[in-house]
Amino acid sequence: MKKQKMTSTQVIILGILSAFGPLALDLYLPGLPVLQKELHTTTAMTQLSITATMFGLAIGQVLIGPLSDRIGRKKPLLIGIIAFTLASFGIAVSDNIQWLIFLRLIQGLGGATGIVLSLAIITDSFEGIQLTKNVAINQTINGIFPILAPVLGGILIAIADWRSTFWLLAGLGAILVVAIFFKLPETKQKVEHVTMKDTLSSFKHVFTNRFFMTMTLVQALMMGALFAYIAGSSFVLQDMFGVSVPEFSAIYAFNGFGILLGASISGKMAEKHAPQAILKRFMAVSVLGGLLLLTTLFLPKSLLLVSFAFFLIVAPIGGISSMTTAIAMAHEHRDSGTASGILGLTRYAMGGIMSPIVGLGGTTTMVPLVLTILAVQFIGSAIFMLTQKRLAG
Repeated sequence: MKKQKMTSTQVIILGILSAFGPLALDLYLPGLPVLQKELHTTTAMTQLSITATMFGLAIGQVLIGPLSDRIGRKKPLLIGIIAFTLASFGIAVSDNIQWLIFLRLIQGLGGATGIVLSLAIITDSFEGIQLTKNVAINQTINGIFPILAPVLGGILIAIADWRSTFWLLAGLGAILVVAIFFKLPETKQKVEHVTMKDTLSSFKHVFTNRFFMTMTLVQALMMGALFAYIAGSSFVLQDMFGVSVPEFSAIYAFNGFGILLGASISGKMAEKHAPQAILKRFMAVSVLGGLLLLTTLFLPKSLLLVSFAFFLIVAPIGGISSMTTAIAMAHEHRDSGTASGILGLTRYAMGGIMSPIVGLGGTTTMVPLVLTILAVQFIGSAIFMLTQKRLAG
């Protein structure tokens, strides 16, 4: 199929779709205690509603990506967002925790279509510098939501209740269904007579693509530092440094803004520099942050120094994610849906691994957090440096 020329409006819609599923994770978090009381359930069951969404977001990507390579992008995207919208409506009126958890799984599966297919559509539509720039735009829009979601969710719950967050998601979902139907083109030709063998062949093709898998691994490892920060920063800052909840929220939001800034800067740099060169610079800054965090273990306690180290580690992730994604997807146009799904699954898998490792030290030391961050950064950097010449070629 001939490449479609995407408008700025279409690129923005794709950016929102890429963040729409994860938004369902963050928006209702401030209302979890109230939800638990209202539904007369346990903390474990309440937290299972988060796990169900995470599982849906992860598994949905590797199911939908290969399917879209065979039947096209638009149809599964519409079905997925409709399912997300209906699930959000069902959660908003639910009075049973088991039913809510099931609907959260559906919500995750539906939201996964936005993550995986927004990237696949961009890959279908652009090449070279334009692909790199539009991936960066996609990641920039994506980065806005983690900053806004906890704040917006807190406001909605304070004004109304936890159900209001799902009414909002249902409304946004309905708007996106209309936008997809009328504004987004089909960018992938349907393949007739699809078999399981064809799907397995797509996975084999992507997994044996050295360029793609190298960047997938580098991205997962470097983003491992971000997931380690997410898992451990609240304990470090609040329990060890006595930071209040509002102060921690401000630090967290500031670092989130750093990710957004990093993605935006990487897109601007793509106009003059090769993606590998941009990636190398962002990785260097993040590793510098990791080394600075290491030095704080041997210095008198300093909230300012630790916070600055966290910023240096986290902010470059916006550029790292954009560039690794752009490089990876530039080397996998044939099965871009499958490739996008594998990228997404790898990210979520790394997030799941980081949390228990960081928690090994409890709340009395940040040594496991520091060592985990340095380990993933150095392994990721080593893999990138060893293969840089091959990737550039």
